[in-house]
Amino acid sequence: MRSTLAAKPKAAFAHLCLILLTTMTALAAPEALAQGRGRDPVVLLSTSKGPIAIRVFAGMVPRTASNFLDLVNRGYYDGKIFHRVENWVVQGGCPYGNGRGNFVDPDTGETRFIPLEINRNLGHGQAGMVAMARSADPNSASCQFYILKQPMPRLNGQYAVFGMVVGGLQNIYRIGIGDRILSARLDAPAESQSESNGGSEPAGTGRGTTRETSESTSPSSGQGKSGGASGGSESGF
Repeated sequence: MRSTLAAKPKAAFAHLCLILLTTMTALAAPEALAQGRGRDPVVLLSTSKGPIAIRVFAGMVPRTASNFLDLVNRGYYDGKIFHRVENWVVQGGCPYGNGRGNFVDPDTGETRFIPLEINRNLGHGQAGMVAMARSADPNSASCQFYILKQPMPRLNGQYAVFGMVVGGLQNIYRIGIGDRILSARLDAPAESQSESNGGSEPAGTGRGTTRETSESTSPSSGQGKSGGASGGSESGF
């Protein structure tokens, strides 16, 4: 009996410690998230239809973000065209301007592919979300990216979302096939952007209603690893 009574205070003390630890963690979380937002870089695309500012979620999808930022820093996107424009998407970044090209690293002569990187907190739930295009191979994203003009939740988990438009969203709807990215440069951190797409936080994975169209809803790109071309709208669901 004595040992049982002695065990109860120990259990109560352990339970109290657990509650305190949980509370402290919950209180600290918002501050940590705010600090993470402050570190998100913003890329300013100067296009033939006006500027577009893209917040890049470097902390949430680091490999995909690093690839995009490296290409920006190299000046790779300067002069590239938007080769695909549909009612739900604009897509660009192809070296050939036809949706069939990938980035070849001039230092190694090798084509760069990045593995599919999915963060469940980032999805296709609103206009302005930015993701990597790819071929039928999930791990074939390279340099082409697309920007949504409307929610497309059916694409969640299939393509790597890595950014969102935080300024110039109206210019997305003005872009036509052949319009150019005049330059892509790192801009101010996300917190300092005055114009936003209804706030600088993504609307999650999104479960909204999507209009069905006769156009392909597969952001395809490049010559896949298997060697089969699936540029433009050749691969679909």
